[in-house]
Amino acid sequence: MLRYDKYYIPKDLNEYFNLAEDIKDYRIVAGCTDTLPWARDGRAGDVYIKNIIDITKIADLNRFIIKKDKVILGSAITFQKLFLDKDIRQNVKILPQVAVWFADDQIREQATIGGNIVNASPAADGTPVFLTLNCNVNIVGQKNKQNYQRNIKLEKFILGRNNVDLKNNEIISHFELDNIMDYCCSFEKVGHRRSLVISTVCVSCVVRIADDKKTFSDVRLAVGGVSEIPKRLLNTEKFLIGKLINEENIIKASILDLDVINSRSRIEYRKEVLKNFIIRSIINSLKTKISLKENTINNFYLDKKESIYA
Repeated sequence: MLRYDKYYIPKDLNEYFNLAEDIKDYRIVAGCTDTLPWARDGRAGDVYIKNIIDITKIADLNRFIIKKDKVILGSAITFQKLFLDKDIRQNVKILPQVAVWFADDQIREQATIGGNIVNASPAADGTPVFLTLNCNVNIVGQKNKQNYQRNIKLEKFILGRNNVDLKNNEIISHFELDNIMDYCCSFEKVGHRRSLVISTVCVSCVVRIADDKKTFSDVRLAVGGVSEIPKRLLNTEKFLIGKLINEENIIKASILDLDVINSRSRIEYRKEVLKNFIIRSIINSLKTKISLKENTINNFYLDKKESIYA
């Protein structure tokens, strides 16, 4: 059970910083989709927090800007917006794909992208996707009554399980992501059940095809659920960039980063899933841009359900 004395909803950053300075003892919340389950009996138990500061109404955290090469997403933007917004669907196609896997409509209406990232869960769906979008995290804080900003790459922001690089009264203002309008992409996920599932393995794939329609111009892959911190699959990416798009290269690439798995259980299962998800995410991405029958990937049986969904 969660109990608190006061619940504050600041409307701008200055109001938030003044509250943080005055009340000292507080917990920041956004959609509360992690806080409430955490405070349930059987997890954190009977939780008492003196003050709660809800940051979802701060205007600067809700801004949304699309540029030719970059997309700015405020940290208080919900997963439902990622799922429904037409501009996001056009410019950052992978975000609706991860959003549709993110619980149900009610949770998506509340859950924020900032909350998903800042909680730093090994199974967070948003982190692998943001990694493949070369995400930079913009952080705001206040010192001696002066507001400041700092910018850090997502892979350096997440320090470990439930541990991120936020100091004192700092909060995430927004995320800066690559505009991938010219890319194709796919998000793959599996867990212990079919609905509202927590990832056992999830893979984000972002691919650009060269002008010759035969080679990989850019490949970005990241995995979550298999280690303390979601990670880019750098060996796989390096191997494929510049290579011909064919079965041989994709299959060779699929086994190059299996050592990222350091789970305490079901390691061999996760290796098999990761290998197949790498293959499937690449091919599902390519299907949105080229006819595979006109290229070198022919009759490649991808839907290996006995290994992926065991």
